[in-house]
Amino acid sequence: MKAWRARLPVLLVLALTALAAALLWWQTGRAQTQLQEQLRAAAGQRSLHLADAVAGQVESLIALADGQLQTARREWLRDPADVERAARVLIEGVPRRMVTHLSVADAQGRIVFHTTERGPPTRIDEQPHFQALSDGRDRLFIGQPQRSRLNGGWTVTAARPLLRNGRFEGTVQVGLSTEFLARRLGAVALSPLDVIALVGPDGTFFARSRDNEAAMGKRLPADRPFLSTALPLRDEGTFRMSGHMDGTPRLYGWSRLREHGLVVSVGLADEGVLAPLAPAVARARELTSALTALLLLGGLGMVLLLRRLARSEARTQAARALRNRLFDSSQVPMGVIDPATMCLIECNDAAVRAYRLGGREQTLGTHVSAVSAPQQRNGVESTEAAQAHMAQAMERGMAVFEWLHQRSDGQRWDAEVHLMRFESEGRTLLQFTVIDITARRRVEERLQASETRLKEAQRIASIGNWERDLRSGQLSWSDEIYRILELDPAKHRPSFRTFLSRVHADDQTLVAEAYRAVADTRELQGMVHRLRMPDGRIKHVRETALTEFDGEQAVRSVGTVQDITAVREAEEALRRLNEELEDRVAARTRELSQLNRELESFAYSVSHDLRTPLRGINGFASLLAEEHGDRLGAEAREHLERIRQSASGMGQLIDALLALARVNRGELQPAWVDISALARTLAAELRAGEPQRASDWFIEDGLRAWGDPALLRSVMQNLLGNAWKYTRPAPVARIRVQRLDTGGNETAFTVSDNGAGFDMRYAGQLFEPFKRLHSPKTFEGTGVGLATVQRVLERHGGWIRGEGEPGQGARFGFGLPLP
Repeated sequence: MKAWRARLPVLLVLALTALAAALLWWQTGRAQTQLQEQLRAAAGQRSLHLADAVAGQVESLIALADGQLQTARREWLRDPADVERAARVLIEGVPRRMVTHLSVADAQGRIVFHTTERGPPTRIDEQPHFQALSDGRDRLFIGQPQRSRLNGGWTVTAARPLLRNGRFEGTVQVGLSTEFLARRLGAVALSPLDVIALVGPDGTFFARSRDNEAAMGKRLPADRPFLSTALPLRDEGTFRMSGHMDGTPRLYGWSRLREHGLVVSVGLADEGVLAPLAPAVARARELTSALTALLLLGGLGMVLLLRRLARSEARTQAARALRNRLFDSSQVPMGVIDPATMCLIECNDAAVRAYRLGGREQTLGTHVSAVSAPQQRNGVESTEAAQAHMAQAMERGMAVFEWLHQRSDGQRWDAEVHLMRFESEGRTLLQFTVIDITARRRVEERLQASETRLKEAQRIASIGNWERDLRSGQLSWSDEIYRILELDPAKHRPSFRTFLSRVHADDQTLVAEAYRAVADTRELQGMVHRLRMPDGRIKHVRETALTEFDGEQAVRSVGTVQDITAVREAEEALRRLNEELEDRVAARTRELSQLNRELESFAYSVSHDLRTPLRGINGFASLLAEEHGDRLGAEAREHLERIRQSASGMGQLIDALLALARVNRGELQPAWVDISALARTLAAELRAGEPQRASDWFIEDGLRAWGDPALLRSVMQNLLGNAWKYTRPAPVARIRVQRLDTGGNETAFTVSDNGAGFDMRYAGQLFEPFKRLHSPKTFEGTGVGLATVQRVLERHGGWIRGEGEPGQGARFGFGLPLP
């Protein structure tokens, strides 16, 4: 019994020591669990906020695409022929590569316009969006992702119906690139394991920031909360689950776009969420192990010393050490301030790193002004502001505020400070935690700068916007509307009556009826009317307005007012200028017509007056040769022959000049001309004229051109005649007539030969009248054939070019526009 009593304290100490160790491990695990839950809770809120922000961006992109759809629909209903230009402008008005194409389908589902596809019309009458919108209700339809047959990428179809007087006439749709959406989702700064996804109402992936291509065509299981049909429909929430694509455990925050049923899901990986806690967990485990060993040693010591006092003291020391360790291991800057001196008397390593004053020793004892900017953002001196916040914390127990810090190198950073009062050994102290919000502040500043730029853009473009809450009747105007109406915002509140007072008296009834109609329709409304300023000046404005509905109830109207006075004045000036130009062109045309008639009369008179003496010279020379040729010497007969040849050449030159002048006479009678058949006919005539010559002709089949048949015959006659003439020295004349592919909206041909060719240095003289590149003794001709060809082609809006090399032949290419 005595031995048992002697062992009882030892057993009791050992039992209490073991119990304390177990409690210590349990407490450590519980603290770690609580910290993990706190981190997960904070991450859940962060993911929810991110999901809400990304959902806002997605809604903006959908609204932008919907606005472009409505504009394209309006342009189509107004003038289908102008939709290509409007579509190009609309696609350029959205972010690059967001829209892959825009198309329009008629009521039967045939594609009647497509920005990228050409060829026979395709049909989409079996597409879900076409069938859904054919009921005649005006709404935006967003389809499931599909792989595009144009570029192989995945796209989402956004479509609206074409309605004319309530009757369904087809659809207008755009393809939204899922790759673009994925890049937008991926632009949010997250860790490599985090993911953001845009999911359809049935769980189908619309876009995914990671592995977007692999996610396309896949669907999430129905166990996701936003897909559950057993629970009430919610707009947002959080849940924790392993990723469907990669199995990574994540904490998800999601937000639903109620209007479209789409869901934005932001998943933060457990590994990234709990990463800041890993060092603290490791240190806590080491500490717990050390404390456990300490407890065991203390228990053995307490058997010999003061059992109960030592055991209590050990637990107290262990608890204090644990709190100190948790304080030191926190990644959030924390510290203690003495309100009497406004100096730091305690801080953790995170605070030392944040303030960058050196080590812990240099940081402790620092006055709050040493880590603060001289003035806060509201202009108050930092020392005065710090005293006010400390007084609030001392009075209320806690104070939360934003603080502008400044490091010793001058770098400034913003933080959210939580200041809490506590008691320690009879002293009242203040504990603080600091959360760096510099990035958030920059985002807010960028948003403010963006709003400023928007206002400046409205001022430059003279576009103001307004918004009216139809439930409360509250109306708001932008600054630009006040400038357009020339009203002082300090003296006039936004009201329809004030606006109507500036409307021209003749337009007030029209404007009032239009504003009443805006609240009853779901379509974008627009009109142009006049304003009369107090000094009598007239302004022209263009207004657009749209009403938003909650179900069947109109809740909000928004619109724009644009000052187009300068545009109207420019249009009027342009109209007057066009009228003056038309009068000048008409007068000039009459003058040119008169000059052409006088020129034709002159050419006819000259040719008639020249032909008479030429015929006399030629006739008398021939008579002299016939009657007195036997009495003339050989030299005289040679001179007489030269006279006859010169007279004949002069006659040919006159005929060529008349032919050149006739090129510009008369109206063109265009028709389809068979160039192949025409070339073969002319080739046969040339061969018949010199049957003794060896020749190899190649004329491609199916050559056709649009032009005046007579003038095109003149073109081919001159080109083939030249080729036949200049190949006379060749043993075998090789002449080719072939099609020329230029890739333009025209038909083009080439005529090539293996004749004498020409030096390209003189190619600029080819088409000038009377400029010959060969001696008349070698090759006959007048030098106006190619000039005639060029004028004929230019009258048709065509062209001609020549290439050659001496002794290697020539190649002439020419083209004529299609009808």
